[in-house]
Parts: sequence; C-alpha cells; structure tokens
Amino acid sequence: MDDFEHINHRISDLFSQHLAGNVNSQLRRFHNNYRYDPNLDIAPPPWTGKDGKVRNEITLCNVGNVHKMCKSCGAVIRDRKCKSTCRNAFSFQHSWEPVDTVLDAYFWDVQKQKLDRPIDWSLNVLHSERSSEIDKLTDQGFKPIHWFANGYLCAQHWYRLYKDINVVTEYKPLRHKFVCANRLIDDQRSYRIKFLNMINVNQGQYSLLESDPNTHRTPREIYPDNQIEPHSFDEHDNSSAWINFENWSNNEVECFEPSIWKSSFLHVVPETVVDRIHLTEKIFKPIVLKQPFVLLNGAGGLEYLRSYGFKTFSDFWSEEYDTIDNLDQRLQSAANVVNYVGSCSLSELEQMRDKMKPILEHNYNWFYNGFADKCWAELETNVSKASETRAS
Repeated sequence: MDDFEHINHRISDLFSQHLAGNVNSQLRRFHNNYRYDPNLDIAPPPWTGKDGKVRNEITLCNVGNVHKMCKSCGAVIRDRKCKSTCRNAFSFQHSWEPVDTVLDAYFWDVQKQKLDRPIDWSLNVLHSERSSEIDKLTDQGFKPIHWFANGYLCAQHWYRLYKDINVVTEYKPLRHKFVCANRLIDDQRSYRIKFLNMINVNQGQYSLLESDPNTHRTPREIYPDNQIEPHSFDEHDNSSAWINFENWSNNEVECFEPSIWKSSFLHVVPETVVDRIHLTEKIFKPIVLKQPFVLLNGAGGLEYLRSYGFKTFSDFWSEEYDTIDNLDQRLQSAANVVNYVGSCSLSELEQMRDKMKPILEHNYNWFYNGFADKCWAELETNVSKASETRAS
C-alpha cells in the first residue's frame, strides 16, 4: 500500500463514519492519483436513463468497499433502478493538484449530469486550494471539502525520513546566499523565467534548463525577454520532495557536505501555480531544512501558511508581496527580498540566521509534531459538516 492508497482508504473510512447508514457512499480517485487524464480515465459508452436522457460516464477508481446493493431500496446499483428517494454521495479525490474547470471541462460536465438525474445525489470534491475555481464548482452544485492535503501528505509521509537526522537538522556554514530551483518552466509555470529575470542570479544558486522537460520549448521561446542563461546545480531526476545531500557538478556527483540545498541561506519556493493559494511539497523543503523562505504563490499564501501554525519572516524583510494581487507586482516585490539578501555578505546572513533560529526551530518542530494532526482534524471537521448538510 503506497502513501496515496493509505490516505485514500482513511478518507473513505471517514466518510463511512459520518454519512448516514442509508447513503450509498463512494470515494473515487483518478487513475494517476492526481487529476483527470482522458487517456487513463476512460469514458465507457453512453447509456439512456429512465427519463430518456442520454448519460455519459467516466471510469474512475473506487476506494474502499464497493456496495453492489442500494442501501436505501435494495436494488442492484449497476442496474440503475434506484428510486428517486435513494440517497447517493460520491466524493472525488482532487486533493493534490489544482482544480481546472476549463482544462478538465469534460470531466466536470459529465459529473454534473448526475445532479440532473431523478435521484438524490451529493457530489463532494476534496481539494486543497483557495481559488475562484472552487467557487465555480460550488455554483454548479458540487460540494467542495477543503483541507491542507499536501501538508498532511508531506508531514505524515513524504518527509518523515528526514526527521531527527543530523545531516538535515544541523546548521551548516553558509556558502550560498539563496537557492532557486526550477525544473518545469512552461505554461502555468512560465512565471518562473520572468522571476529569474527580476533577481541577480549571480548572487545565488539557480536552475534553468535549456528546455522544458514536457513541452521541449526553450526559455526564450516561452519568455522572449529572457536574459538568463541555462544553469543547473542539480541533476533534476528527482521529485521536488526529494532532498539531495550530494553536490552535482559536471555530470559527476561529489559526496561531501554540505550540499547546495543545505548550505544556502534563503530558499526561494516557486510553487506550481501563482494564480491562487495552493501549496505543495515545495514549501515544506525549506521548513525541513530549517531555512527562511520567499514563497511564490497566489496572494495570501504566506497568510494561509501562518493560519496553520507556521511563522514567517516579516521581522527581517518585507513580506508585503503576499498582499499584492497583481502578479507582476507581486513577483517584483518578492524579487526585491531576494535581491536584498543577495546584497548582504555571507557573514551578515550568518548573523541574521542566528537571530531567526527560534522561527526556524519552531517551524521544523511544528511540522513534525502536531501539524499533520491539525490537517487531519480539519478534514474530519469539514467531512462532518458536509455530512450534516447531506442529512438535512
């Protein structure tokens, strides 16, 4: 059982605990675990309902026990002969990736058809973002259930092996002023190229590949004003939840400490999207490494993180960027922080790090001791609320 499977079964059990006994409940996930993929989530042939309307379906993976008989009327569910009073609650596992009602329009349209059937339906959507996309789902009749899913995944699973290991927890002498890693740079991540052009990359470590691994477009093709040369300090063959403690140079691995990840002062976190609040495993890497960070996300991302018990660094530099709605202005404001750090000497940054160690220690300790429980409690509360609404 992998991490996702374990979490999904726990969530399925959670719905079973909170929904009434006569509700046909099923948690459904995408075949790739993350989001709708028309090549994997296959659409079977359409069928005609009792009302004469043609219905479409998309085959997803069921999690937990699959009930063959309707809990309300006893009919075989596959025969689609349930009464209009039969109660159904489907929950879609969309916790890990941002919701996109345009890119995945067909998926959401097909699911919405269920709400038009002469059967009592409730369609829950598990998610982990603050955005207008969630408002759109609500307006269409879906019932979003928010929780800090990636926070739970990282604290309870992906980063557990880094806990209480000296190579992770010990403060190393600073050799670099900042680190800013970028692998994917096209489409919704194209802002990363623009940001690199706003900072003095010569003052820190950055990565910019010669082309995007997915679209194969070059930085100049993506962002014609790009002036930053391709550069790498990492082999880029690991996930963003992987912390590499070896240095990589000229296609050779140098096994000595500290690595660039650990010997950098500031960690720039270029999140997956910047048009909304949606935090992934990327924000937790500096927390595990006991580093201060600048967060590139939707406006309010820092405030969102603080609401879960973490502390940020407004005592040391301006975090006004977190309040700016305009993307270009927000990026420039964040770049000003990075350039300020770049203007400091390493000895000055050593002194600054000493002063902020109470914050760094607090974030590390809270991440490993209490944060996951808070995330799960949020999910349980919101599932319970959704179930109460369902019962009424």
